[in-house]
Amino acid sequence: MADDASDSDTLRRIRDVLERAGDAAHAGAPAESAAYRWLAHGFDDPEEIADWLAARCFHPDRAHELERAGLTPEQASLKTSAGRGGYEDTIAYKFAQGDLSLEEARRIVTSDFWNG
Repeated sequence: MADDASDSDTLRRIRDVLERAGDAAHAGAPAESAAYRWLAHGFDDPEEIADWLAARCFHPDRAHELERAGLTPEQASLKTSAGRGGYEDTIAYKFAQGDLSLEEARRIVTSDFWNG
C-alpha cells in the first residue's frame, strides 16, 4: 500500500510540474496523461522533469534520448541556430522538433565545453 501512495504522490508532483510549465509541456493532453508518458520513459523525479522542461524539451522520449547520449538538461538548454529551420532555440527544443541531430547536439555541447 505504501508503494501505491508513493506512486500516486510522484504522479501528482509530476503532473503539477507539467501544469506549471504550460500547454507546451503536455501538448494539449491532460497533464496526468503527460505525467504517465514521462514516467514510462524512466523519469520519476519531478525536479529533473522541470529541468528538461526549462531546457524546452517537452517530449519525454526526446529527453530520454538526450540523457542516454550523456547530455544534461543544463547542456541541452544552450541556445543554437545550428541545424534545420533557420531559427535559434535550445538544443533540446531543436532536437525534439527534429531540426537538430544528436550528433550536432553533441558537437555543440563539446564545442561549448572546450571554448566556453
